[in-house]
Amino acid sequence: MTFRPPATKPTRRRTRQVDTRRAIVLNAAFGIASLAAVALLGGVLFANWYSDHGTAVGSAGGVAISKDTVRAEAAVGQARDDRILADYDTLRNQGQLSTDDYGTLTSGITSAEDPTQLYSDALKQLQENLTLAQYADKHNVSVTDADIDAQIVKDGTLPELRHVKVIGVAPEVTPPSAVATSDQLAAAQGKAQAYLDEIKAGAQWDDVFTSSQSGGAASSTGDLGLSAQSALSLDPDFAQAIFDLKNVNDITAMFKGTDGAYRFATVTQIIPAFVDSGWKDAVDSASNSGDYRNAARAEAIKAAIQKSIESQYVTGSTASRHVLEIHVAAGYSQLGDGPEAKVKLMIFAPNHDTSSASSVDSSDPAWTEAKTRADTAYAALQQDITQFAKLALDTTTNDDPYVATQGGDLPWLPQTMFTGDASSQSGLGMTAVPAAIFKAGLAPGLLAPILEPTLGYVVVDFQGVRPGPAQRIADAVLGINTGTSFGDEAAKYSETADATNGGDMGWVTHYQLSSDVEQAIFQAPVGGLTRLVSNANGYYIFKVLAEETRTPDATQQLTLKQTVFASWLSDLEAATNTWTDSSGLTAITPTATP
Repeated sequence: MTFRPPATKPTRRRTRQVDTRRAIVLNAAFGIASLAAVALLGGVLFANWYSDHGTAVGSAGGVAISKDTVRAEAAVGQARDDRILADYDTLRNQGQLSTDDYGTLTSGITSAEDPTQLYSDALKQLQENLTLAQYADKHNVSVTDADIDAQIVKDGTLPELRHVKVIGVAPEVTPPSAVATSDQLAAAQGKAQAYLDEIKAGAQWDDVFTSSQSGGAASSTGDLGLSAQSALSLDPDFAQAIFDLKNVNDITAMFKGTDGAYRFATVTQIIPAFVDSGWKDAVDSASNSGDYRNAARAEAIKAAIQKSIESQYVTGSTASRHVLEIHVAAGYSQLGDGPEAKVKLMIFAPNHDTSSASSVDSSDPAWTEAKTRADTAYAALQQDITQFAKLALDTTTNDDPYVATQGGDLPWLPQTMFTGDASSQSGLGMTAVPAAIFKAGLAPGLLAPILEPTLGYVVVDFQGVRPGPAQRIADAVLGINTGTSFGDEAAKYSETADATNGGDMGWVTHYQLSSDVEQAIFQAPVGGLTRLVSNANGYYIFKVLAEETRTPDATQQLTLKQTVFASWLSDLEAATNTWTDSSGLTAITPTATP
């Protein structure tokens, strides 16, 4: 028989050990599961946070721009705009700004505070900041804390404002030419000088301005309202002279503009620069102070780079070329629109209302009354055509809603602009007038009243027809290529003031003109022609006479100061790889101003 030892009964101690190990294992498993759950939850939370805050919505030069960075920049922009509005409120409350001036000065700011505009501007600003910071790093451009502090003071300073009034006389050019002769320039200068003499003799400015409009040769200037110097759309030397005036009601000297018009100006109000002593604290409290200082640092870097670029191209010696130009403006024509006509016109509508003329029955006495007024004006102009502007400005008889304030003077227009839909502002809504003026062989002169059933009776001073812009530049190039001198073709076709001087625009340096024009000029051989350049402003061709390394003269420097840095920066940004996530930007843009 086989002996089997008795089975050993488990002790109480061993049982306890097994239970303890089981508990440890279970607790460890539970702990691991809990940690995994926490990690998973943390991952989800982090993913959600990163999606809402850290995800890039743009980049520049390979550097990402996060959602939170855009939010911070928008908050700074909002805080600055709000404080500028508060500063203008202060000036208004002090009686320095009228309600109308206040509205004009602040309208652009309030538009920029629209959330969509605010966030779009913030991202674009950040992309520009990165582009300039990368340039600064490569070219050892830096700023100090003192530079940043100075930039913050500059941010909190409203520039000097002046209420500017201008009287100008443009030469009366004989169509189809677009450029004044020396005699026409002299006549315009004489008129302008006569107006200036009247004011110096004691005449009221506004009375003389009204007289200049009625004279038929006034330029489209007048009361420019309150403006900073940088916002004046005038030639730089003229704008500088206006802000050099010492006192209210002082008058500038006479200036000849690049457009050939003669102008002088006065200021009726001077509001000194306003320094907001509480600017920094206000902007800091409405945004993150560190974010605002970063924005000010970016502005200081931009200012330092601008100073460097201008020292190179404005006041430094650079490659320059002496060129002749032919420029044919695009006008209102599209390629293939055909010839253009030049007219002055007045409209005499039934019940003095062109908008309701089409609904007035042809037998209504209002049409007879309109025809009588048109015939009266026509008879007066037959006696003295120089009175056209004066009559056109009289809104008690002339019902033209388009150019009455310009003395009835229309620019050169293709037939499509005469016939286009007036309600959508794509044309004048005329049919009978263009049919008459584009008729072959029509001689310039005053036309008898023409019935436009949807408008009224139209009195037209027909001044001529010329080929469209594309055809004129083609004719100029053909003439040059077949032996006509560049100067003669410029005098015939170019629409710039230098056309009377053979198209001589003087010396041109880098960043003075648009990049496409500049490239054509500097790629052409000295002594040769450039390729034809076309852009939104029209058509250009140039002849390069010489090249030198030279320093711009004082007049050229004033112009370059307005153009160099903006053109340089545009080229830099075009060469920088930028990216924008439009849908991502839209997603973080608030529906209401933050």
